[in-house]
Amino acid sequence: MNNLLKPRQSTIALALLAVLMLTSCGKKAEAPDADATASPGTTTASSTNDSGESGSNASIPAEAAKLGVKPTNATTCPNNALVKGKVTKKRGNIYHIANSLDYDKVKPDICFKDTVTAEKAGFQAPK
Repeated sequence: MNNLLKPRQSTIALALLAVLMLTSCGKKAEAPDADATASPGTTTASSTNDSGESGSNASIPAEAAKLGVKPTNATTCPNNALVKGKVTKKRGNIYHIANSLDYDKVKPDICFKDTVTAEKAGFQAPK
């Protein structure tokens, strides 16, 4: 019976190794420095969006860059621009207002003075 355990253990070990390899294949490699590759009409910011997806080096549209201001730190906007703008690949450009769910956790790419300005810049309310 001792001989039967070794092939079973080997099979389990190989299956676990295969699962580990497949899960590591889904991870994204780090992107090169955004400042070196940014086009003249865009501003870039490193971020992680509110849904947990890695939005490394999100590209802010030129119109949004004109209408908005930079965040004061990772999760805070200036007092005169409390609407947080977030650029995401899956959900598009969205904005969050102060009474939104998890507003304090959102890491903005750009901030706006009001929702009208955010919408004019191409951002929409989250669904």
